[in-house]
Amino acid sequence: MGHRSAHYFLWFILFGLIAGAASLFSKDHSIASSEAIWLLVSGVLGILVTQKWLNDGKFAQIYDFIIGVIFTLAGLVALLQIFASNLVSGLGSLPGGLVTKTTIIGLSLGLLPGIVHLVLGLQSLNHGLRSGK
Repeated sequence: MGHRSAHYFLWFILFGLIAGAASLFSKDHSIASSEAIWLLVSGVLGILVTQKWLNDGKFAQIYDFIIGVIFTLAGLVALLQIFASNLVSGLGSLPGGLVTKTTIIGLSLGLLPGIVHLVLGLQSLNHGLRSGK
């Protein structure tokens, strides 16, 4: 569980807090960007579910799998969007603006954020697919 906890701790610190600080110091001076909220909340939840006091850390594997799938798919769509510019244009009719030209479920479709999402997602999937290690 040590490696898994470190993964989410670094996720929270490096990506959650940095994204939050970048949003805070942007034009609107708000931490309410969806990207920052996704990274902060998923990092904190990752830290919490890996703790021994919470059901002996048994929620960690399912959390790893779910968050890994979300971030991996967002990262793959972002990278594919870079190469095929009209990839998400047909998905704009989804309810609540889940997919726009620049975001998918609130996660950015830019090149650098897409790479970050893909790496974080694949690392979480790696943890989630290992059997309890």
